Amino acid sequence: MADFICLGGLRIDYLIAADGRTASDIFGGNATFAAVGARLWSNGGEVGILAKCGPNFPEGWLAALESHGIDTGCVIPITEAVDQRTFFSHFADGSRDEGNPASHYAALGLPMPTGLRGYSQPTADAQEASYRPLWIDGTTVAPICWPRRAFHCSPIDWETTRSCIAAAHRAGTPQITLDPGLWIGQKSAAEIAELLRLCHAFLPSEAEARLLFGPQTSRQEIARRLAADGPPVVVLKLGGEGSLVYQREADTFTSIPAAPARVEDVTGAGDAFCGAFALGLAETGDPIAAAHWGAVAASFVIEGFGALHALGKVSGGEKQARMRELQGQTTDD
Repeated sequence: MADFICLGGLRIDYLIAADGRTASDIFGGNATFAAVGARLWSNGGEVGILAKCGPNFPEGWLAALESHGIDTGCVIPITEAVDQRTFFSHFADGSRDEGNPASHYAALGLPMPTGLRGYSQPTADAQEASYRPLWIDGTTVAPICWPRRAFHCSPIDWETTRSCIAAAHRAGTPQITLDPGLWIGQKSAAEIAELLRLCHAFLPSEAEARLLFGPQTSRQEIARRLAADGPPVVVLKLGGEGSLVYQREADTFTSIPAAPARVEDVTGAGDAFCGAFALGLAETGDPIAAAHWGAVAASFVIEGFGALHALGKVSGGEKQARMRELQGQTTDD
């Protein structure tokens, strides 16, 4: 079984890029992008996915993961009907809209893709009921799915997050990293702190962190306050600006820029960053090096549509060239 497991979602993506280009019926999901980010820095079979997969998920997509060296032995099939489609319309300012796809296609003079008909993005309040069949109870997961080296939790529902991180901790997984879900703006500070105490690194976006601390709190203060709850490393993902890495023991901040890339589609960039960061932290023990791994992985993922396009196309020389450029631009704050 894989040494590194990514927990999260498998999805069928429909996308509109910021420049108006579209892609339909492509392999997505945060667990997939996180695993791809990690796989870009690992050998085949070392990275796996923990997720649920419903009857509407395309046949052959799991085999595609296996063909790219990503283990699917911990993907749990279910018989309940559940919509695993997602829609994203990206904008030039880095924001995106996940609702009302018909209006976005109409604005481009395009019909809505046939495969997206009947799609309705659940509201935050309705997501629990809509995606409940995809929840995972950590106490029921096969012991072999708790990895020997590192476990990363991508954005997913609160109950899955809480139970699986607790189960990984009980199983003795030596490194646990967390990228939060919608629950970060809904749960109490005490509940979040209890979860963070089980994590070795916490990797929210700045927007997610500000749901807790508001617009006036500085990035440095946000990171310090999050680290005070438990994780020795906090990484704020800053979109096109890169990331800010805080190490609690040394009380240091390091700014990591985004790696240079030919941007095609930004979907999954943050997930790929997190997967590569988690693997890099396990490999090197150095959060700065890990953030470099994450930034490089994200840069390749955004150069095409879909989660798998980068695998098999990226050479070691290309990765190292981008790594060297990043290292030269990294600064201590």
